[in-house]
Amino acid sequence: MQMLHLPPVRDHHTHAGLSASLRGCLDLSELDRKEALASLKALPEDRLNTVHGWHSGKVPLAPADLENLPPILLINMSLHGFLLTPRAVARLEPVEPEILANRHDPLWCERNTPRLLGFYGRTARLEPDKFEAFMEGLEAQGIDRVDDLLLQSQNAWEVVQASRWADRVAFWTTPRIFDTHLSPEARATISGFKIFLDGALGAHTAALSEPFRDGEPGLLTYEDGPLRELLWDLQSRGIGVAIHAIGDRAIEQAMGALESLARQGRTFPRVRLEHVQFITGTQARRARDLGLHLSMQPNFSEDSLSYQDRIAASACARNNPFRMLIDQAGFRPGADLFFGSDGMPYGLQAQLQWGLFPPVSGQALTLDELRAGLGAAPTGPTRAFRVDPGLRRVTALP
Repeated sequence: MQMLHLPPVRDHHTHAGLSASLRGCLDLSELDRKEALASLKALPEDRLNTVHGWHSGKVPLAPADLENLPPILLINMSLHGFLLTPRAVARLEPVEPEILANRHDPLWCERNTPRLLGFYGRTARLEPDKFEAFMEGLEAQGIDRVDDLLLQSQNAWEVVQASRWADRVAFWTTPRIFDTHLSPEARATISGFKIFLDGALGAHTAALSEPFRDGEPGLLTYEDGPLRELLWDLQSRGIGVAIHAIGDRAIEQAMGALESLARQGRTFPRVRLEHVQFITGTQARRARDLGLHLSMQPNFSEDSLSYQDRIAASACARNNPFRMLIDQAGFRPGADLFFGSDGMPYGLQAQLQWGLFPPVSGQALTLDELRAGLGAAPTGPTRAFRVDPGLRRVTALP
């Protein structure tokens, strides 16, 4: 048994604005199917309800389940994929016809992930009191600073800037939002652009080399040529880029495009590869040689358990290969390997739990590696944790 007293840390991958918007909305993440259906049926009939935390494996929902429910936007816990009840469709037809027309097309949805996240945020509505409560909640869980990987709007930026947390939030956003929705003042605060190369495990759309158990191959949201053209344009803007790539096929596409730019003398001030859960040893060494930063989530090691229903056993074993990245490829936590949560869940306890006691030995991190990859924040109270190696459990203490 070990007692830890840790200073607050930085979460390098959040959707702080969206998560704050969803505060107060029904969260299904801890409910079984019976409890979830009862909670959905109890929602108000007179407005569109936003619901999050839906795990399609644990709470499968058929069209018949949705038929008599109130107006509900039901968001997959991965944020990739959503369902609408028939009454929600009726409410949204006048205002979101394109989203409604394409909602059953996985490729369109993945290519328009930023737009859909903005749709979620607008539906749930970000307000100053929600953001304040969200950040206070993070602070209580040992998180003092965050990178918001998808600033959704000028309004969201203004809410954050008007708060006491403004200097603790770093923003990234999509090229479209940067060019069309942000003021010059907001653009000046953006750390870099965010682009998505594949989907997510929860939605069966991450681009892995092996298909999902249902035969779905995952998908790439760009062809090679358009991706290289996009990166060429973004490189001229003088800020960084964060590239979402979960599967090894998406990582390979990112590596090829970045290597092509580098051969032509085009480099970004900083490149972050986000998630890279299924990065291979060869890809890792290429990424290191290019000076790329890996932004990963120790809590996603749990995917090797929770997604056994949809990914092959070999993929479960390859997920989050931290020991390979550190011991063989030479990545250094805190220098070019950084940790965050993606909000699944937030908090230092989950990082410690899945970093110290993962389901696969190659996922294990030491406490020093975890702390370096998160980085100590300069303010805030310490948090106490009890670590029990025998039970393989980390408990947050009051």
